[in-house]
Amino acid sequence: MLNTSVSGVTPPRRANTFVFPERKCPNSPGVRLVEQGAALVLEDTHPCEAFRIVEGCICLSLPLADDRRQILDILGPGRLVGAQLSSINRCSAIALSPTRLETVDPMVEGSATVDALQQMLRRAQSHATLLGRKTMTERVAVALLDLADQFANPSRKPSRSEITFSLHLTRADLADWLGLTLSTVSRCLNAFKRHGLIAFDHPKRITIRHRDTLEALASGVPVSAYRSPRRSRRVSFNHAS
Repeated sequence: MLNTSVSGVTPPRRANTFVFPERKCPNSPGVRLVEQGAALVLEDTHPCEAFRIVEGCICLSLPLADDRRQILDILGPGRLVGAQLSSINRCSAIALSPTRLETVDPMVEGSATVDALQQMLRRAQSHATLLGRKTMTERVAVALLDLADQFANPSRKPSRSEITFSLHLTRADLADWLGLTLSTVSRCLNAFKRHGLIAFDHPKRITIRHRDTLEALASGVPVSAYRSPRRSRRVSFNHAS
């Protein structure tokens, strides 16, 4: 929780919220630390207050019936989160990894929230198209490319064809984000790996080995036009939605 004081009284700390919400980080008084799995309680913050993700991953989701949920967006470093940015549909914000946030000063970055809202709208429109019109193969390919752009390993030299990133989402998280079943997500990832498009020896780290082919799959280009980078035979994916 982002604790704020009202008439000199600090609201009681809620469970499963910010780590050290009242403690200042050394040399960084505007930085807040969030533990993995913590829910960001933003209702107590000022509507115009926003926080930039310095490191980590946050997901925005809406609860559905029968303990189901729909993940609306995945936020990585550089993205903003705040009451104004998450309460439009009263969605919840959960840290999928240990996360550091820094306060955005509206006096210095007055347009930051407006830019974040515009970005959120663009991503929401793209996500609606993904859920409504794209096949399971296209959805998983889109997700991998998006996550690679947000969470690429900064220690690795950037490469157009090959990029490694940290996967903060579980397979179940991916399914809730893409509107697929857990088995479908696992099947697509294994198919991509089998054909040499991606590699993962650890469930939390993925390397995209052939971005151009993955982009073609994400955009719906017929896969019959592409051959497996690892094998001479043609790539074959199930395009059922």
